Amino acid sequence: MKSDSFRQSLAIEKKPYWVWGPLVFSSFYFLPLILSFEQFAALDIFIIVMIYITFIFYYVKAANAKGEDALIPVSIIVIIATFGTYLTLGTQTLFGFACYFFGFNFRQKKGVLGLVAVALSIFLAVYLFDLNNPYFIAPALIISIALYFMGRAERRERIHQLSEQKSQHQIEQLAMIAERERIARDLHDLAGHSLSSIALKAELAEKLIVNDNVEQAQSEIKQVAAISRDLLSDIRKAVTNMKQFNLTKQLEFLQEELTQNGFNVIVNNELTNLSTATQKTVSLIVTEACTNILRHSKGNEVLIDISKELISIKDNGIVTTFKSGNGINGIKQRTEALGGELIVENKKGFNLTMNFQANLS
Repeated sequence: MKSDSFRQSLAIEKKPYWVWGPLVFSSFYFLPLILSFEQFAALDIFIIVMIYITFIFYYVKAANAKGEDALIPVSIIVIIATFGTYLTLGTQTLFGFACYFFGFNFRQKKGVLGLVAVALSIFLAVYLFDLNNPYFIAPALIISIALYFMGRAERRERIHQLSEQKSQHQIEQLAMIAERERIARDLHDLAGHSLSSIALKAELAEKLIVNDNVEQAQSEIKQVAAISRDLLSDIRKAVTNMKQFNLTKQLEFLQEELTQNGFNVIVNNELTNLSTATQKTVSLIVTEACTNILRHSKGNEVLIDISKELISIKDNGIVTTFKSGNGINGIKQRTEALGGELIVENKKGFNLTMNFQANLS
C-alpha cells in the first residue's frame, strides 16, 4: 500500500490510548507556570488554563481526523501555541504536538511544509514577543523536529500493518478459492466415476430385463443402489474434506469395475506407507483416468503402473481425436500438486504418464 493512499486517524477504535495517552506529555506545558508560579497574575493563569483546554479540544479533533482532514485543528493548535507564547514558554510542547500530526497525517511533502510552518511560527513568536531566550527556541525546535519524525515513524508502521492485513485478506481469499476448486475437483472425480458406473449398470440391467434375465437385472440394480449410497456418502465427506482414501483398496475397486465392463486389467503398485494426503491425490488421479476409460475407451486392455517416480495408465483403445476436458485438467492439477508433470499420448491407445522429480512418499 502506498503512503499516498493512507487515510487513517491517529485515534484507533477500541484503543483510547491513542487519544489520551500522549496527553501525558502535554503536562510539560505547565512546567514554567509551576516553576515561577508567583510571577503569574490570576488572569494570566486563567488564560493559560483556557489555552490548554482549547488545545485539548482541537487535539481530540485532530486525533480523530482522517489523513489531511486534520489540517484545520492542527493549524489552530499552531496559532494558539504561537500567541500563547506571550504568557508561557510551555507552548513549545504544543508546537511539538502539531508537528507530530504533520508527520502522521500528511504525505511527506506536505508534512515537511507543515514542519517548516511550525518552525516559522516559533520564530514569529520570538519576534513578536521579543523572546531571545535559548531555553525556548532550542527546545521548541528540537521537540518539534523529534515529534515530526515520530509521527512519520508511526505513519509507516500503520501503513505496514494495513499492508499485512490486506495480504492476509488476500491469502484468506485465495485459500477459499483453492478450497472451492478442491471440492469441485473431488466432486468431479468421485461423481464422474460413480455416475459412469451407474449408467453402465443401468444399461446392462435394461438389456437383461429385455432378455428375461430378471434375477441378474435385479443384482445390477442392487449394485446401482449401493453405488448411489456410496456416492452420496463420498460427496458429503468431500465437502467436509473427511473422506479417507486407501490406495490399495481403491485400485482393487477400480480393477473390479473395469473387469466387470469387459477390460483385462493389470495393476502394478510399488507405493507403500504413503501419507494420507498423497494416497488421496494418487487415488483420485487413477480414479479419474479409469472413469475416462469407462466412458470413452473402445479397447479391452488396461495397464496401471504406479512407482515412486511415475504413474502410468494405458489402454489399447483407438483414439482419433483428443480434447482436454475437466477430467484431464483435474489430473494435471493434482499431478502438479505432487511436483510432477503430466504427459498425454494417443498414438497407441490412450496413455497418461505422470513423471515426478521427487519420489512419491
